[in-house]
Amino acid sequence: MINFLEFLVFILFCLYVLKDAISYGIYEYKNQNRFGGIAVIIFSIFSIILSIIALCIA
Repeated sequence: MINFLEFLVFILFCLYVLKDAISYGIYEYKNQNRFGGIAVIIFSIFSIILSIIALCIA
């Protein structure tokens, strides 16, 4: 079981990764790669949500 501080650090790291992934998805979307940009944004959101859920269950 993890403590609150480890969980908080993990959440902050996930938010940082999500920010970078969404900004890269927006970059790809604006540079005529609409499918790739949308795919990056959706995949990053789902992966962060699922990793937080997996951490809460474990």
